[in-house]
Amino acid sequence: MVDYSTNTLVMNHQNVIYQVNRDDLKELITQVVQDAVKGLQGNEDNNTPAGLLTKKEVMERLHVTAMTLHRWDKSGYLPMKHVGRKVFYSGTDIERVLKNK
Repeated sequence: MVDYSTNTLVMNHQNVIYQVNRDDLKELITQVVQDAVKGLQGNEDNNTPAGLLTKKEVMERLHVTAMTLHRWDKSGYLPMKHVGRKVFYSGTDIERVLKNK
């Protein structure tokens, strides 16, 4: 519910009422959105999502070829993650493969 006379938003959550003015709410929403975007961006230099590695990074880290990565994906040993048209690999999957080598 918004009280337009005082420019405040009153939220009722589990019998607790919070009163937040419009500017504070706007600032809070902005901060939450910025944090979420940072989490999705990961490494800003190459726009890799957080927690994921590019095919090139995986090839260098595991010392394997693109064909090996392709075979591992098809067998389920190291599955690819698709983000749009780009291919990435999970950092936790890479750690698992390194431990098994």
